[in-house]
Amino acid sequence: MTPDDRLAAFLAEGPAPDAADVFLAEVMEAVERRAFFERLLAGGAAALTLGVVLWACSPVLNLAVEALAPTLLPVAGILTLTLAVAVMGGRLLPQD
Repeated sequence: MTPDDRLAAFLAEGPAPDAADVFLAEVMEAVERRAFFERLLAGGAAALTLGVVLWACSPVLNLAVEALAPTLLPVAGILTLTLAVAVMGGRLLPQD
């Protein structure tokens, strides 16, 4: 128990927290912090790997985009217009 916890318990005139509960909370916090950093490291490694793979495949992807872009441009325009109308229509209509 830290001095701040002791002072807060004394000033609140409540019972001091059980030392086992405080220890358990600190251990759980340390375990969660370690798991968070492991997930963060794994996510960073996955993002780096994906970036390298996409960079290596960029010549092929550029050819595919150049071939498909003129064909899909009208479809993208229609979908964009439809989405804009749906969003603006949702804002203009009263919500129940």
